[in-house]
Amino acid sequence: MNRLAPGLGAAAAFVALSASTPALANGRYPAAGQILVDPSDPDHIVVRATYGVLTTRDGGARWSWICEAAIGYSGFEDPMMVVTGDGSILAGLFDGLSATHDDGCQWALAEGGLAQRYVVDLSIDRAAPAGALLLVSSVMGDDAILSQVWESKDDGRTWTQAGADLPSTFLGVTLDSAPSDPRRIYVSGRWNGPTFQGIVRRSDDRGATWEDFDVPGSDDRNLPYLGAVDPVDPDIVYVRRDGDGADALLVSNDGGATWREVFQATSLLGLALSPDGTKIAAGSDMDGLWIAPTATLEFTRIGDLGVRCLTWTAQGLFACADEALDGFTAGVSTDEGKTFSPLMTLDRLCGPPPACGGESSTGETCPALWPATARFVGAAGRCGAGVPSGAAAGSGTSAGGG
Repeated sequence: MNRLAPGLGAAAAFVALSASTPALANGRYPAAGQILVDPSDPDHIVVRATYGVLTTRDGGARWSWICEAAIGYSGFEDPMMVVTGDGSILAGLFDGLSATHDDGCQWALAEGGLAQRYVVDLSIDRAAPAGALLLVSSVMGDDAILSQVWESKDDGRTWTQAGADLPSTFLGVTLDSAPSDPRRIYVSGRWNGPTFQGIVRRSDDRGATWEDFDVPGSDDRNLPYLGAVDPVDPDIVYVRRDGDGADALLVSNDGGATWREVFQATSLLGLALSPDGTKIAAGSDMDGLWIAPTATLEFTRIGDLGVRCLTWTAQGLFACADEALDGFTAGVSTDEGKTFSPLMTLDRLCGPPPACGGESSTGETCPALWPATARFVGAAGRCGAGVPSGAAAGSGTSAGGG
């Protein structure tokens, strides 16, 4: 999950901060916020961190660093990202969509109708991962909101708008498609007054028409964020609702028409469904890791891992954590969260991708920024130390990070 979708005022503040904040790790605490696993190559993994984007092609033995400036963002921006079926990486920015199709070397912003649009969320079509969707939600000069859904069928190389513009009073924050029915699209957000009611919009025809459903307890301070859609049943959808002092997980079994609250925690930074849809994991750095069967949605606390993001694939349950406390920046569990093996640690972070030539955006921009960034995050001089070549190393640790 881990979607950043600020309100209108917060978005404007972030843009202002981005223009005045140095690119060098932004002075922010080094942390990861999203893990992506290539749907066609499980050894190709991407981690978005507060100091850039980290990539591996060997299952985690060695990691490369791509600086924010090469991708096209800076400051306090945390773009949502996806990896498509051919390994392309797409990033939704305040200024549009940035994409690389050559393993992170050359990045380019989409032109045409996506130029200078705030891309708040992206999703791939899991049944056909060359397909992707994105959600634009930009404030225009007259304070009207331009919200649109766009789709690509060629790994993000070309885009067309899916359906008409959404209402100009609707602020979109997240979108997702149903793995079992790609024509089913969900978008969450809120109305821009007078009640700021949070809603989920559902389309059964790939964005041509929509139905709106209120999400109980949501408004401008308690926004609803799509968390997951069941891999088998397109009517089962999960939403995380922000709260004052507590976040809540809600589920709908009828395509958004009705909702029930099934879990509450201080914060929900991570949410992930198992590939078969029978288990769901949730957690945060304040609440630890929790897992429940989707048949009952009765959650059990697995451990006190400082969860910052979650992703669940056939290879296991992936988690972002605090390396200083939990022993890894990104880890993977093959026993449903009971233990984790370190996947990304700072001693495996080796700087900009060596294959990127000086003529590429990454090769031109990142090498000069790497020495200071490496010192800042604690990776300087540690690349490859104690890591066996050709395999992701690390002994299993408990979900408590012990």
